[in-house]
Amino acid sequence: MAEKSVLRRPQDIDAVINRGGSSAPSQEENQEKERVFNLRVPESLVAKVDALRKRRTGKISRNTWILEAIEDKIARESI
Repeated sequence: MAEKSVLRRPQDIDAVINRGGSSAPSQEENQEKERVFNLRVPESLVAKVDALRKRRTGKISRNTWILEAIEDKIARESI
């Protein structure tokens, strides 16, 4: 019968947790301050968005899809 290995907790776990990490400088430099808000969307519209997202190659988040849609609308109405 195989023995289970026991993972030991580091002595200074708080130091490890609080150390954190850093992102790549290029990502940090290009990030614009974001504003978070709630958006009420009918379930039928969410289903349509999700169906369109699934048709694209690769995975795309619902948030990214919605941001792209907003940018498209702004571009069309800015002409």
